[in-house]
Amino acid sequence: MKYTFSARGHKNILATHKNTLEFTKDAELSLDGDCILGVKADFSLAELQKLAKGNNKLRMRISAGGVSDTVEFETNKGFSSDRELVLRFSEFSSDRTFGFRATKAANQLDRKLVEKLADPAQEMTIDIESMTKVIIFDFDDTLSEFREAAEGAHKKIAEMMLERHSVYEPTTMKIMYDVDRMFSINGIHGKPLMFDRHNWFKEYFNRIGIDARPEEIEELVKAYWETVNSAARPLPGAIETITALKKNYKIAAITNSDGERRIKMERAERTGLMKLFDLFMTSDETGINKPDRAFYSKIFSTFGVKADECVMVGDNPEGDLKLAKELGMTTVWMKHGHWPQVFKTKPEYADHEITELSQLLGML
Repeated sequence: MKYTFSARGHKNILATHKNTLEFTKDAELSLDGDCILGVKADFSLAELQKLAKGNNKLRMRISAGGVSDTVEFETNKGFSSDRELVLRFSEFSSDRTFGFRATKAANQLDRKLVEKLADPAQEMTIDIESMTKVIIFDFDDTLSEFREAAEGAHKKIAEMMLERHSVYEPTTMKIMYDVDRMFSINGIHGKPLMFDRHNWFKEYFNRIGIDARPEEIEELVKAYWETVNSAARPLPGAIETITALKKNYKIAAITNSDGERRIKMERAERTGLMKLFDLFMTSDETGINKPDRAFYSKIFSTFGVKADECVMVGDNPEGDLKLAKELGMTTVWMKHGHWPQVFKTKPEYADHEITELSQLLGML
C-alpha cells in the first residue's frame, strides 16, 4: 500500500534537528521549528492511521525539485494528530508521533533536498509505502481446508477397519486422533517422514494389537489420501485474496510434508491455488519440518528480501508465527480450525488476527 500527500516549502526551513523530522498543516513557521520539513501539509489522518495499523515498518520518500531522500521507521499505532506528523530517531511516543526508531532525523537529510525545501514556492511530495514485498502463507487450514478433510479420511478408515477386522468405529476414530496428534507434535522440528501416513498406520495397528501386512497398510494410506485430496478446497476468499495481493506482492507458501511431496502438490493443484504462488515449499525440500529458518532463508534468497519486508500468515500461532516474529516479520494469525480453542487470546508474537482471508486486503 502506498499513500501520498503534499506540502509546501518555507523560507525558515532549516532541517537541523538531531532527533526528529516533522510536517505540519500550519502555514507559517518560525526559525525555532528546526525539525519541520514542510508546511501546509494535506495528509489525511484516517489514511495514515490505516497505514500504521497495517504495517510495523514503513518507508517515507520526500521529493522536491528533482531531489529526494528516504527514511525508514517503525509505526506508532497510537498516532492521532490531524495537524502534525512527526518521525522520531528515539523511541518516544506521543499522539503526534507517526513513527519512531527512524533511520534519519532532519539534520541527516540530503542537504540539496533541504535547499529545495527552503523555497516558499516549492511543492514537495511525500510518499509513504509499506516495506512489505513478500506475503508468506501456511497452506493447510490457512488457505486450504484440511482438518475437515482429515476427519473424513479417519471415518473412511474406521469403516474399512470395521469391515476387515471388526474394530469398533469409535475406537478407530479415537486412536487415529491420538496418533495424528502424537506424530504432529513429534513432527515439530522433526524430519518430513514424521508425516508419512505409513508410519501412522503402523502405530495404529500396534495399538489395536493386529499384525498388519505391508500391502494392507499401503491400501489404507491410499484410501486416506484419496479421501483427503478429493475433499480439497480453498478456504472462502482464498483465491480472490491472493489474486488481489499478487498485484503488489510476491506470494509464497510453506508447508510440512505429507510424507511425499507429490501428495501435497496434488492437493494444492486441486484447490486451484497452486498457479497463484511465486514459490511453494514443502519440508521435503528443506529436510526439516516447520518451524525452521531453512524455509525463510530460501524465501529471502529467492526474492532478495529481508525479514522485515515479509508478512507471515498462519493458523498455528506457535508453529507458523513465533519464529517469523523472532526474525522480524509482521505476523498475522488466521483464526481457523481448532487452534482458537487452544489459544484463547492472541499471542504476543501475533501482530494481527483475522477470521477471513479477505481481511488481509484491508490491512495490506
